[in-house]
Amino acid sequence: MKFDRQKAFPYPVLRPESDDYKNVDFQTIVEPIVGKEKLTVKITYTISSDEIVEEINKGNAEYVSIISCRDTYFRAFLPSTAPRSENDFDINKLRGEVKVDPYVVVIKEIPSFSSPDINPEFGTGPFNLSIGDVLAQDEPQVFYIDRDVFKPVTSVFELVKKDNLNDGEWTIGFEEDHIQIEVSPNMKKKIDDARNDRDKKVILLNSIYFAAVMQTIQKLKTSPGDFEDRKWAEVIKRQVHNKGCDLEHQDAYLITQRLMLYPLLQLKDLFSQGN
Repeated sequence: MKFDRQKAFPYPVLRPESDDYKNVDFQTIVEPIVGKEKLTVKITYTISSDEIVEEINKGNAEYVSIISCRDTYFRAFLPSTAPRSENDFDINKLRGEVKVDPYVVVIKEIPSFSSPDINPEFGTGPFNLSIGDVLAQDEPQVFYIDRDVFKPVTSVFELVKKDNLNDGEWTIGFEEDHIQIEVSPNMKKKIDDARNDRDKKVILLNSIYFAAVMQTIQKLKTSPGDFEDRKWAEVIKRQVHNKGCDLEHQDAYLITQRLMLYPLLQLKDLFSQGN
């Protein structure tokens, strides 16, 4: 099965930008979690058609995702009777672009299916659905598997000395594969020492690193073509994609918070230690 907006079914199918159904939706969220030896893929299905949900609850249909990886030729069929599923894979089986195609599929014949949300253009029904028929289909969900993509976003930054800077000043260089945060020699020593202290590291994340990530996001928003050959740009853009952010339409500070896992929460915990 392949998602095709132009494909016509002989019966109504709930899918994006289709008028087969009115006022109901089928949406899927895919969350990849990379470990040392395995990749966990969490899938959450949300469907607002009571009639389709009823068929799933009766055991006549089930959620299905097909996960595939072009680089490794891997393909797997992931059925689920629950709206949430979790599947583990060998970390070596998935690499580069990974696609998840979500469906609701008939697994037992449904001789008389109807719903008030079906477009009247299909007639009043009911519809006879056979095993393997698609009741609902969402757009493919794509994420990228690269160990650098799943490291903290700050891993693309490198702290370097710049002799002509005064203490307290810093600049950013974007021309290398790692982004250069440039500080005076004295400040570099102090920051290096602070990175080895958990509490001080939290302060760094909420200050110089937050500002550096936000400036980087802004650069990618305003001049995306200038950094196409930079490794850091590829890593950050894929992180933005995997987090479900919109580089074009969301503000840089909002994307930065999500990429950095809301560092203000760590600062909150640090302040709470004093109470």
